[in-house]
Amino acid sequence: MNPDVTRAALITAYGEPPVMGQADLPVPGRGQVEITVELAGLNPVDIAIASGKFDAGAPDLPYTPGLEGIGRTPDERRVWFDVPALPVGSFAERCVIDEARAIELPDGVEPAQAIPFGVAGMAAWLGLQWRGQLKPGETVLILGAGGCVGQIAVQVARLLGAARVVAATRSERGRRRAAELGADAVIGTDGSTAELATAFREATGGGPDLVFDGLWGEPAEAAIASIAFGGRLVQVGNSAGRQSMLAAGPLRGGLVSILGHRNFHAPFEVQAEAFRSMCSHALAGRLEMELEVLPLKEVADAWLLQQQSPGRKLALAP
Repeated sequence: MNPDVTRAALITAYGEPPVMGQADLPVPGRGQVEITVELAGLNPVDIAIASGKFDAGAPDLPYTPGLEGIGRTPDERRVWFDVPALPVGSFAERCVIDEARAIELPDGVEPAQAIPFGVAGMAAWLGLQWRGQLKPGETVLILGAGGCVGQIAVQVARLLGAARVVAATRSERGRRRAAELGADAVIGTDGSTAELATAFREATGGGPDLVFDGLWGEPAEAAIASIAFGGRLVQVGNSAGRQSMLAAGPLRGGLVSILGHRNFHAPFEVQAEAFRSMCSHALAGRLEMELEVLPLKEVADAWLLQQQSPGRKLALAP
């Protein structure tokens, strides 16, 4: 194979799954290195970007998706990396990364253990700690607790000192899993806004101090209606709807804060420390996430599986 070309998945039409092909590798710029990909993490944001309607814009076609991975650097260090820019993402045998942003895996941590703590894990950890400023003894409500980010958030909230963790998710399977992971209470997200607000208030014992919101839509409206005075809602995803009809009065009267979050806004060292902390907790058996690895050649199948909210982390192996 031409050394400037890599086998890769390609998005050739917005809204369609990737197809296998070849991509031109960019020439590494200053501070960049070529990396051999061992695992590439698949995340809902990859599908959102490929829809062509992502709020941050859409890459030109064709492009290789994938915002994160674990691989080997030229000096054989095994690192977690994020992709500095598309069009050549991590769904490839090789890609180019910013070396200064690579996080070396701690001793004893295997790629399969670490990959959930990249994009997904950081959303949970940083959303709760860095953005949400979770304080020991607070009550936390996790909206969307059945997904990968939500499952990690349930565990991280406890690790960060939450006194009570309530998990809310649509599926019965997700509720069972959240209970297994240590949630003090698990509830569904069906019902009217008023019914959900009552359920949230009762399950949290008077209202959550911090809401970790991966849903938006009506569940977020209900969470705001139930939130404790001075409470915060950290907005990390919108799988229940891109818009929400929030009433203004409760925000002012309850001194409520709504905090948007994306991982890349956090300083890199804060991201790196979060990743290393989660790896350490995983090694000690305090943090877990189910993983399914599929061959890169089955990327279209993995893509469709991710669209069905599988309740586990998906990764691709070149």
